[in-house]
Amino acid sequence: MREEADLLKQRVIGWALCAQLGAGLLSPTLAAAAENLNDKLPDWAPKPKPNIVEDRFRAEVSVLGAGFDTRLRIDPSTTLEGTTIDAEDDLKLDDSQFLIFGELTLLPGERHLVRLNGLSVRRSARAALERGIVFDDQVYFRNEIVDSELDLTMFGLTYGYRFIASERAELAATFGIQVAEVEANAVVRNRVVRDPENGVAPLPLVGLEGRFDFTPHWSVEARVQYLTANIEDVDGSIMDSRLAIAYRTNPHLVFGLGYRTFKVKIDSQNEDTPGFVDMTLAGPTLFMRASL
Repeated sequence: MREEADLLKQRVIGWALCAQLGAGLLSPTLAAAAENLNDKLPDWAPKPKPNIVEDRFRAEVSVLGAGFDTRLRIDPSTTLEGTTIDAEDDLKLDDSQFLIFGELTLLPGERHLVRLNGLSVRRSARAALERGIVFDDQVYFRNEIVDSELDLTMFGLTYGYRFIASERAELAATFGIQVAEVEANAVVRNRVVRDPENGVAPLPLVGLEGRFDFTPHWSVEARVQYLTANIEDVDGSIMDSRLAIAYRTNPHLVFGLGYRTFKVKIDSQNEDTPGFVDMTLAGPTLFMRASL
């Protein structure tokens, strides 16, 4: 009986050793398998929400605190120059104004974008002239009270190709057409002098724009478009640039704060509207963009 008891004891000790050895060999394998399961979720498991949606439509509204610097001249003819006018100093037009920009962007494919945008600036003032001015075929004398108006309207269509289109970054080359219309008018009521002038110039633009996310919510954005051209005796150049910091509240909504510069220069030798306009708008901008 004693011999049988010793044999049973030896078997129990052997089983225990085998169990401990097996556990030691299997535990690293089991740990690695568990880690792999945690890293790779099954297909049916819910996926984390993306920072940015694969949108097909974007709508943006921005407010620009614009400062103006405007010079213009309306000539009596292509051979006789008028007076170069500083619109803010000579005509007392506002040198600053809050402007609203709007744009719609369609993204029909992974690499393409099509954008529509518009801008309207309307300023008017009444001032006593500090010097004589030749405006088109009219002469305005010193100390006369002049009601003046200067408007700029722009509409644009832009196509872009996105070389980089990822959740964290975008980079696109763009080509567009901007149609700029400038209307100027000066009125002396006591002499019934009224001389409205307007000019329209279609201007092609090329540019670059991009975005880089340095955190899941914060990103930096930059955009520039520029070109100069001569069309039917009208030399025109236009530049539109923006640098901004944006905060993404969710995959569909972005708020941004930046600085925008917008320059238009039109020099016309056309017999109907000879002269030039050189206008710069620049200032801080606040925008909101929604994506669908």
